[in-house]
Amino acid sequence: MFEFLSKFKPPKNFYGARRLRAKLQHWAKAKIQKLVIQKAHRYGIRVKFISPRGTSKYAFDGSGEVIRNSKKDICKFPNGKTYHADLNASYNIAARYFIKEFIKPLSETVRLQVEAKVPLLVDRTYHSLASLIRLREVLEELPLKTSLSRIQVKEAPAITASLAG
Repeated sequence: MFEFLSKFKPPKNFYGARRLRAKLQHWAKAKIQKLVIQKAHRYGIRVKFISPRGTSKYAFDGSGEVIRNSKKDICKFPNGKTYHADLNASYNIAARYFIKEFIKPLSETVRLQVEAKVPLLVDRTYHSLASLIRLREVLEELPLKTSLSRIQVKEAPAITASLAG
């Protein structure tokens, strides 16, 4: 009845493989996330959820899809640069957050003007650090009488400069 389990036995001299598998089965991502959110609220930190889907798939410099190595930890950009895949994804996740925050207060007509100048903003799956930098440039060109506050325009260069490293 349990013949298929015989294939998945650890090697004879490998100590602790069964225990490790048992620990990984009980790893609770949702519990960890819930605890982090509770601590953040306790200390007055705002929590925003950003979809991580496709963040490590696209290069943060806007050059396109990345190619990963066999261990999936290093990615090579189409223009030849090599970066850590998690660092690339974290840049893109942060960029998605700030793009969302900068576009939210804009009126519909201004948002459509911005999206016309930065076509990558139309499809949310392609948001990257490069599209945030381009958004900042477009927002600086806009007159300040739009619904975007002066504080946000002043903060935008500092935020994108700190993300770009």
